[in-house]
Amino acid sequence: MRAERESYPPVDTIKWDSRTLVVGLVLVVTIYLVVIPLVFLLWTSFRSGPIGMPAELTLANYARAYANPGTYEILHNTLIFALGSAAIALLLGIIFAWLVERTNLPGKSLLYPLFLVPIAIPGVLFSIAWVLLLSPGAGIINLALKHAFQLDQAPLNIYNLPGMIFLEGLHLTPITFLMMAGSFRRMDPALEEASDALGAGFLTTLNRITLRVLRPSILGALIYVVISAMESFEIPGVIGMRAGIQVLAFKIYLAKQESPPDYGMLSTLAILLLAISALLIFAYSKFSRDAERYATITGKAYRPKTIDLGRWKFSALAFVASYFLVTILLPLLVLLWASLLPVYQAPSLAALSRVSLDNYRTVFEISKVGLALKNTLYMVLLAPTITMLICSVLSWVIVKSRGRGRKVLDLVTFIPHAIPGIVTGVALMWVYIFLPVPIYGTIWILLIAYITSRIAFGTRVMNAAMTQLHKELEEASYVSGGSWFKTFRKITLPLLLPALVNGWIFSAIVVTKAMGSVIMIYSHDSIVLSVLVWELWSNGDVAATAALGVMLIFGLMGATYVARKFATQTL
Repeated sequence: MRAERESYPPVDTIKWDSRTLVVGLVLVVTIYLVVIPLVFLLWTSFRSGPIGMPAELTLANYARAYANPGTYEILHNTLIFALGSAAIALLLGIIFAWLVERTNLPGKSLLYPLFLVPIAIPGVLFSIAWVLLLSPGAGIINLALKHAFQLDQAPLNIYNLPGMIFLEGLHLTPITFLMMAGSFRRMDPALEEASDALGAGFLTTLNRITLRVLRPSILGALIYVVISAMESFEIPGVIGMRAGIQVLAFKIYLAKQESPPDYGMLSTLAILLLAISALLIFAYSKFSRDAERYATITGKAYRPKTIDLGRWKFSALAFVASYFLVTILLPLLVLLWASLLPVYQAPSLAALSRVSLDNYRTVFEISKVGLALKNTLYMVLLAPTITMLICSVLSWVIVKSRGRGRKVLDLVTFIPHAIPGIVTGVALMWVYIFLPVPIYGTIWILLIAYITSRIAFGTRVMNAAMTQLHKELEEASYVSGGSWFKTFRKITLPLLLPALVNGWIFSAIVVTKAMGSVIMIYSHDSIVLSVLVWELWSNGDVAATAALGVMLIFGLMGATYVARKFATQTL
């Protein structure tokens, strides 16, 4: 009892100690990062006047947005794009997870890390690569098909909504694979075996047993990828802009690019996008309350059932290989080819004679490249470090403390997961335009955006690790006279180091390629590599875009490999 009292002393006895100061500071920072931007976003959506001018609260922005038929067309495009992309990603992710975790697919131990590679390819580069492959005019695949079948017109066209859905679905598939693979791995096969014993066929067992048991995981993955697709900026920007198809995320960006910027429409559409995401999260939380009905993992030992694919074994392997062909090999090859030419053209003997490394030498002569590289390195070093330290303290409060507001705090840390990146950018823009904090247009507002967007992920990683630490480790330190801060620094954090480093590396990868929130708040002096790639492509500089993109992709692949090593050690 003595140790327990030392572990969690009454509030009035620790009013000014290190625990109160550190925890209190982190809580204030979290509320500031998560809640304040949303308050400003909501307030500015009702504001009538331009920036710097007196304004009244009004519904005029909402009336203008919802009275415009174009808003409903954009909303329709957004929902079709998000749901279609999610359907492709979920279908492929479930199939791949089942093949890797539950069958005797050849070489499946090598396939798992391969699914991490597409995550390292930024969406803007993935979509640019497929423009170079499937554009009607100069797409390599279209030119090859026209030549092979003597066609007058290109048979394929990437510039349409189905093309956007196809690319986004492929790009989100690794996320659904990672989310579903663990569920397949941990699923007790007893129910499936009982179904087989009763004579049910494979498809009947899959439909009535396997997919129903995995329903909470499937729904969680579905909602995650729907929100991810709705906030996607890169593919709608590269493909949709040329095709004349707008979605909410890109329309918000365009509203800021107008002269003068349409800030009223910008905030109103951001609120609409946020509301849809919030409804999806609310629906999932309602459903997950009954998740215990789907529990199959008990205290009994079991061995996951391995299904023999028989003569379909190598057909399944070819299907998986085709996915890597279209998501890794073809995009990398076409970007590499474009980076070796002074002007992009389809492969030929004449083009081969012009191949050189000049673009890789001259890309660093672009004035913004050095600045973008420096800013990106700053963000990669600072954002994940600060985020994971904040999340470590938050997880201690959520998991180890006995405070009444733990569940509320856990909910607050989850909010950024439901906020699309483009909305985070809009919200932060308003906060630092109105608050007397001179960081708008600097790299510090980017740092805040990165930290805010990664809090949900970092807290979930640290929560899982924190639950594995028994309280007696901290109690022993308290009994020996150690303060909370000393205990946290010398005992808790070292024991959490594998999860801390793992979360840091994955956050660093995301920070390097993220563009949704940054595109709304960057300036000439705070540009980062992901935004520079977008600018180069928008200006029509294909060679420089490809050269910089290839270097960025291989850098991210290396970081992903390191992350996989740490993840393996953590497990």
